[in-house]
Amino acid sequence: MVKTQISKIQLFMLLLGFLFGSTVIMTPTVGAKNDGWLAILVGGAAGILLMGVYSAIALLNPSKTLVDILMERLGKVAGNILAVLYIWYFIHLASLVFRDFGEFICTVTFPETPMIVVIGLFAVVLLYAVNSGIEVLGRLSELLVPIIPIVIFIIGLSLISVHDFTAFLPILENGITPVLKAALSFLTFPFGETVAFLMVFPHLNKKEKLKKVVFLSAGIIILAGTVIFFRDISVLGSDLMARATFIPHLTSLLIPGLNVEPLVDINLLIGGGIKISVCIYAASKALCQIVGIDDYRTMTGAITTFCVVLSIWVHESTLDLFSWSEKVWPYYSIPFQIVIPLLLLLLSLRRSKSSNKKEKSLKG
Repeated sequence: MVKTQISKIQLFMLLLGFLFGSTVIMTPTVGAKNDGWLAILVGGAAGILLMGVYSAIALLNPSKTLVDILMERLGKVAGNILAVLYIWYFIHLASLVFRDFGEFICTVTFPETPMIVVIGLFAVVLLYAVNSGIEVLGRLSELLVPIIPIVIFIIGLSLISVHDFTAFLPILENGITPVLKAALSFLTFPFGETVAFLMVFPHLNKKEKLKKVVFLSAGIIILAGTVIFFRDISVLGSDLMARATFIPHLTSLLIPGLNVEPLVDINLLIGGGIKISVCIYAASKALCQIVGIDDYRTMTGAITTFCVVLSIWVHESTLDLFSWSEKVWPYYSIPFQIVIPLLLLLLSLRRSKSSNKKEKSLKG
């Protein structure tokens, strides 16, 4: 049994912070230009279904982590191989968010500071948070995550005087293909990345509330994403959005007579921090389960260090990072986010049906 437990509110806030993550500075649907809002709605609808798959897997395998489920459903050899691949995926995701954070801070806030220093300091703080346990992470998210939507609301309200409310027209000017590509990007970043929560869901104290928490958090992200898109395009226009590096930051600079730039930094610290912490926790817990170590904290230091090194080494420049995130990440993620979870769901449903039949035959 899982000893540490978190409440439905804590899980909700953790999910919300994770889903906001790097999206507070990056816009996954920018490729759809004027039709980004359509991509958000299509990708968001698919994202709700995908997160529903994760919650169904968790409910069909109560109190079991992703590693336990892989071992039980696919056997020890295949389960171990896939568990190791998932550990790599969580580490890779954490390193990408570290790099997003480093690129943003070193481009916008501290251009003279070496990126390794910025990422390293952030990593030390997050390592302390992860080592404090999932309950502490849950309580921290309760305190900090509500700040993100408040900041989005403040920036949106401040820009009401400089809006062009027709900027998103005409609709589907470039056809449906860019919308579907951008929708896939939005599905895999951020919704599909919540597959990491299959390592966290067993800690929820009231399992019957899981689906409600998952769907509510996804719905809020779709709403927030749509609001942010209309805010940004009505201020910047689709051409400038296509050329901008950090779109929400650029929007915040255009507020007349008010400097809200630090608020964007705060949002990234909170959202990015929670996303990295959950990924490091998931990777450490999974690795400890594979090698048979009880305390996940024994692995957090090594994994965090590896994430920092990988974040610096893996991409040469901001353009390289953004190009890879847009063109490669959605397809690279599909096996981890969609294929394997769907397989686990089918196997879990089959197991559940066969066990129900056995129970009925025993009663009969």
